[in-house]
Formats: sequence, C-alpha cells, structure tokens
Amino acid sequence: MKKTFLMTALAMSMGSAFAQSSVTLYGVIDTAYQHQTNATATGGTLNAVTSGSISGSRYGFKGKEDLGGGLYSLFTLEAGFNPNDGSRGQGGLAFGRQAFVGLGGDFGQLTVGRQYTPLFEHYGNFDPLWGISNVNESGFYLAYGTFRQNNAVRYAKNIAGVNFAAMHGFGNVSGSTSAGQLNGLQANYTAGPLLVGAAYQKFDVNASSSTNLGSTSNAMIGANYGFGPARVFFNYMDTKLSTGAKSDIATLGVNYEVTPLVGLVGAYYNDKTKSTTNVSGSRNTLALGLTYSLSKRTMVYTYVDRSKQNSGYSATAISAGSDLFGAPTTLTTRSNLMVGVRHAF
Repeated sequence: MKKTFLMTALAMSMGSAFAQSSVTLYGVIDTAYQHQTNATATGGTLNAVTSGSISGSRYGFKGKEDLGGGLYSLFTLEAGFNPNDGSRGQGGLAFGRQAFVGLGGDFGQLTVGRQYTPLFEHYGNFDPLWGISNVNESGFYLAYGTFRQNNAVRYAKNIAGVNFAAMHGFGNVSGSTSAGQLNGLQANYTAGPLLVGAAYQKFDVNASSSTNLGSTSNAMIGANYGFGPARVFFNYMDTKLSTGAKSDIATLGVNYEVTPLVGLVGAYYNDKTKSTTNVSGSRNTLALGLTYSLSKRTMVYTYVDRSKQNSGYSATAISAGSDLFGAPTTLTTRSNLMVGVRHAF
C-alpha cells in the first residue's frame, strides 16, 4: 500500500504562492528459497535463500507538484536491495533502479536522469512472467541490451491514442559524442483487450577513452490479448552487434486467473544465435509460476523453470549473461525451483 504525504508544512513555510505537491513512499520486498541444478559449469546443486523471482526488491519516493495551467513537475528516486542479506542492489548505487526529475503538461512529459530504456519498458508490457521475471534463467534477454541508462533524456506523449516515447542517453565521454550513448524509440497502442507495441534502441559501447568499441541494437515487436480469465503474450526481439553476431528471441506465454486469489503464468523463450563466423546455437527455456494472494499487498508463490542449450550456444551467445554457465562445459541443462513471498507497500 503506497503512503502519500501531503507537503503542506513545506508549502506553508515557503508561502502560499506554491501549488499543492505530494510525495509517495512505496516499495516491494520479495524473497524466496531456491533449488537449482547444474548451478555451475562443473555441475552441482544450489540451495539458497535469494532475492525473489517475481520482482526485484526496492523502495522509492515519487513526487508530483501542480504548477498551474496544466503544468506539473515530478521526480522518482528508487533504490534496489537484496532482502536475503540486506545489501544494496545495482552495484551499491544509492538509487540504482531509477533517479530522475522532469516536467509534464499538454506538451507531453520530459524527464532527465537514470531511467529505464525502451527495451525494458517494452518487455514490461509483453513478457508473460509478471512483466519481467527476476530470475536470470527466464530474464536472460536483458543481458542483450542496456535496460537502464544514466544521463538519459526521455520524452513521452500520447499522440492520437498511441503512447510514444523517445530517449537519448549521453555517454559523458570526453572527446566522443557517440561512445556510451543510447538512442531509442517505443510505441504501444491499446484497442479493447488488445495491446500491441514496438521498440528500438541502439547503444554505443562505452570506453575509458574516446575510442568507440562498437554498438548493440535491439528491435522488438510484441502483443498481448485478454479474453475471459486469460491473457496471451507474444514478443520477438532481434539483436545485432556491430561485430556481426546476432540473436533472435521469440517469447510466448499466458496468464490465467484461476480464481480472484489464484493465478497461473507460463512462458516459453527460444533464442537462436549466430556468431561472426556464422556458427549457430540455440537455447530454450520453459517457465511456470503459481501465485496465491493472501491480501491486496501480500502473496506467496512457487516458480519452476528448465533451460536447455546446445553445444553451439555457449560459443555463439552474444552476451555472457545469456549463457547458462558462462564457461566451457559439456552440460546443457539447468532447472530452478523457487518458493517465495512478496509484499508490496
């Protein structure tokens, strides 16, 4: 349950000319027991308590001020953490998930700071696993593109019923206007129970000097459709590196409301890769989840997945984060079982 605090005391101390503003404190705590087979390149079983599988744990603050005439200001500061040991997420950044400020009105909304990229926002609509799973094996596609961007300027507006957004992320690299920068677009449209969308982004690899080391581009198209207690999902992402390596990921899935308290989710991911020397590989992941809501804010859940990759995938995976083992091995499969609890406030 989000807590909203009306900033009347500040407004009174600064004078009555200021418009009404509010700040909302919110968060999620998600943690789970995990059982994993073939946990490393040499095998072995992992039994652990981890950050949960439905969503990353976080706390944050959102603020909005009515400036009059349809104009408003806004900000978000959001930090990630690992509830199993209390450590910070996102490499220990103070607000590693999001940190931005901006203005909005009839012209649209303009925000500046550390923000989610078109890739992440697109998958949030078209991934069947709770809008992007927090498990590496089913969320591996995030390794194929930047999903948070520092120094980013984002513009969003609804144009003729189409939600449109564009982003430019500055690389902040002296002597180069391209190294470390990101450019992206996304759009989605709702027609009754149907949501369709597309996105594109290109990231130029950063460097410690003005040398540009290459680029990664992601093009995505997706749809989801609801009927009765079910909603089906489809997404396709084409990823290309400037080296010539590429990946094509197809996603299919379904959400099904068994009862108002019980939900089922299922997802299938197929990744086909090709190296710069035209060596091909493939990986398949099947994931299932069951949730039971104890209240509007608290649920318990169980999650299982199984992934299999062929011998060519390890050699052709365009990101070490998508390879199951990240090192040469004869192993080809990995499975996860997670049982957890999630509380939102």
